[in-house]
Amino acid sequence: MDEALQLAIEMSEQNWANFRNDLKDLTADEIQWRPLPQANNINAIMKHLRVAEEWYVAGIEHGEHSPYQDVASVEQLTATIPLDFEQNLKDLEALHHRFVAAVRSTTLAALRQQTFLSQVILGQGPRPAHTLLLREMTHLATHRGQIRTIRNLYRTTRGERGLFLPDNPLFAE
Repeated sequence: MDEALQLAIEMSEQNWANFRNDLKDLTADEIQWRPLPQANNINAIMKHLRVAEEWYVAGIEHGEHSPYQDVASVEQLTATIPLDFEQNLKDLEALHHRFVAAVRSTTLAALRQQTFLSQVILGQGPRPAHTLLLREMTHLATHRGQIRTIRNLYRTTRGERGLFLPDNPLFAE
C-alpha cells in the first residue's frame, strides 16, 4: 500500500476513535438537548453524519455512477433515515468501516484516476476520488467539534464543568 494512503487511513482511523470516545456516556437528554430552539441537537447531527457517510461510501465505491446524482436523490436518502441516534450511530460506524475498507483496497494512483460527483447539492462537477478521504475526515472532525461543544454547553448551563478542556489556559480571562 502507498505510504501516503496508509498514513491517511491511519489518520482516518484515529479521527474515528476520537469521535467514538467523545460520545461516551451520552445521556438521552444530551442527545436531544438544543442550546437554542433552532439549533441542531446531537441526534440531528448523527442523522446528518450517517446520511453523508452513505454518500461518501457511494462516491468511493461507485464514483460518478453513485446513486446520489442530484439534490432529489440526496433528499430521498435523507427522508428514509429516521431520527434514531443509536441506529444512526451503528449505521455510521458500519459505513465508515466500509469506506475505509474501500480506500484500503485501492491505490493512490487509482483514486487519482477515479472521479466522484462533488457536492451534488451545490451542483459541482466531478472531482478526483482521492479527495474523498480528506473530505470524509474533515466532515467527521467538524461535527465532532459541534458535538463536543453541545456536550460542554449542556453541562455548563447546568452549573457543571464541561467535559472537554474545561480548564483550557488559552481561554483565560
